[in-house]
Amino acid sequence: MDCPHCHQLLSAIEVETSDGHTHNIEECLNCGGHFIEPYLSNFITVETARNVDSVLPKTHAVPATSPVCPKCGQIMPSIKDDVVPQTVTVFTCPNNHGDFFPKEQLFLFKRAQQSKIYYHKLWGIPLKSAFSVLIPVLVIFSFATLLPSIIEQVGTSQETRIKASEILTPPLITPISSTQVLISFSTQKPAKTSIQFTQGLTQTFTVSTTRQTNHLLSVENLEPSTTYRYVIIIDVDGRSVTTSPYTFSTP
Repeated sequence: MDCPHCHQLLSAIEVETSDGHTHNIEECLNCGGHFIEPYLSNFITVETARNVDSVLPKTHAVPATSPVCPKCGQIMPSIKDDVVPQTVTVFTCPNNHGDFFPKEQLFLFKRAQQSKIYYHKLWGIPLKSAFSVLIPVLVIFSFATLLPSIIEQVGTSQETRIKASEILTPPLITPISSTQVLISFSTQKPAKTSIQFTQGLTQTFTVSTTRQTNHLLSVENLEPSTTYRYVIIIDVDGRSVTTSPYTFSTP
């Protein structure tokens, strides 16, 4: 696969995401850019982005032409909305094949993303939407591949199923330090929510005491280099449902 910008060969490198899983991203050793599958950049930590963007490119010349998706050949426009600051450049495939970050732009994006979430939490300002800090992805794609495949309804004598679309976005883990993370997500319908830890902690945190669609929790006093597992409990229209488990690891 060729680089969207300079059309040199891309090399796959392995990175660990904030949920403790490993994924491959495509790196260009010629221009220093990175092609990343849809949505994955939201789960790369600032420190990982810093390490990834430390690659020394063979050339510092930036092509005048717009990047071209290496999978479908379509021109990749830059993202122009609140998700990406004006000082950061991110290109996205119109067919949702991935996002391209020129040299150093991945680190700058992650630093801006973290700062925005931390600012809203520090001042108690609710985010308009979880999508205001997330690289966008087609809704059909996110429902098909990124949302939990099973959400179980609890509190009834007979087990029933509820659609995964009750959760609009998968949770975003933003490490503030090695002992503190922010967990943010959105629900499609206004809901009361809580998070129950089942590994690393044995504690339940109330996230939203009133029904709302945007949810943000700061978890402090965590252990560094530790894996945590949790479920999200959602009260929607009087029905209590619990997601399948999520995991993340502290730096």
